[in-house]
Amino acid sequence: MEKRFDIEKHLREDLELSPPSPDFSKKVMGAIAGTRIAPASRSYLNKKVVYGTGLFFLLLIAAAVVYALPSFNWSAAGKFRLAVDVSTLDIGQYFNRKTVNCLLFLNVLLGLMFLDKYLVRRDRAV
Repeated sequence: MEKRFDIEKHLREDLELSPPSPDFSKKVMGAIAGTRIAPASRSYLNKKVVYGTGLFFLLLIAAAVVYALPSFNWSAAGKFRLAVDVSTLDIGQYFNRKTVNCLLFLNVLLGLMFLDKYLVRRDRAV
């Protein structure tokens, strides 16, 4: 047994790896460059597993809601009042010209991002 380890040790010490020839490397790289990467497929995931996992979480949420429903104090539902008097609320102090311009700029920016993603997807499909 020890003799085998000695042989392996000598083989590792004496073994020199030489790089492949440039012609071989060129042929291999040319063959790889000609191939196309397969697009992602929906068949990687089993739909039954995905639906089963989704059903499990939906049932878990439904069970939590059903468990919590009896603990609500339903008699207090008619006594609810807002802490703020809505008639005295001045919306104008929050929505001034600067705020509206900032929101408009944000919406335009998001719209341009959406348009860019749409155009990139359309170009890839063609």
